[in-house]
Formats: sequence, structure tokens, C-alpha cells
Amino acid sequence: MLGFPTPRHSPQRMNRKAIMQAQTVDTPAPTMRMASVPDGKGGFIHQLVAAPATPIAAKGRKKRHVPDPIKANPDAAAQQLRQFIERIESIDSEIIGMQEDRRDVFLEAKATGFDPKGMKAIITLRKMDPTSRTENEAIFETYKSALGME
Repeated sequence: MLGFPTPRHSPQRMNRKAIMQAQTVDTPAPTMRMASVPDGKGGFIHQLVAAPATPIAAKGRKKRHVPDPIKANPDAAAQQLRQFIERIESIDSEIIGMQEDRRDVFLEAKATGFDPKGMKAIITLRKMDPTSRTENEAIFETYKSALGME
């Protein structure tokens, strides 16, 4: 039935017509699924058939049921969740405090006469491993010489 026209009075066409007539405003269309149906010549054809009311069980291993910790013990789960959230909030406040301290150090260095932009570049270079740093510097020098900036 895949791509081949069916005769006017074939059982497949009659079945489709009956299904289409059964669909009215009052009754919803039946759920359909694709099935392999014997064609009577030793082979199979794919055809739409009405799906069973209950779904077909999946084959294979069953999924292991993991109980929901909140439903199993709501008081302990709520307490544990509250602790996680409080820890995250305290870490966030520490991060904000450290960022403010870092900004103060840069402002102090700028007031002393140092360039904060250059200091940030040096900090970035110091974070790199030595081989990566020398490779980046070589590439930078090559690009500068190619553009005639030396």
C-alpha cells in the first residue's frame, strides 16, 4: 500500500472509507497505528489499523522506580532544600564582597598611578601556563610585524 494505488473496491479502501464515515462531530476519530499485515502471498504490507484502547507494553527491562525524596519525607526534604539554598545565597554574598574588594584594590592602584587595564592584562598572562603564554606572545609579535606596527 506504500505508494501504489489501491483498487476502488479493495478492502483497504473500504476500511478507510468506513473509518472516515465514522468520524463525526460527536465521536472523535479513532486512534490509529501503522501495522504489518499479511498480504496473503507470503509477505506483509503496512497498513493503518485502529489502535487498541490500552497502549502496547514496551519490551525490555523495566525502569527502576526512584522514589521522590520530597514525597517520601517532606519535612526532611524541605529542610535539606532550605540548607542548599542558604549555602548558595551565602556563597553569592561572599562573591559580591570579593568583587567589591577587588574593585577597591584596582581603585587604590589607579590612585597610586598604575594603569588598571595593564594590570588586568598582566593578571591574565600570569594565569596562563608558560608555554601557552610564549606561544601567544609569538603570535602577537608576528601579527604586529605583518601589519607594520613595530
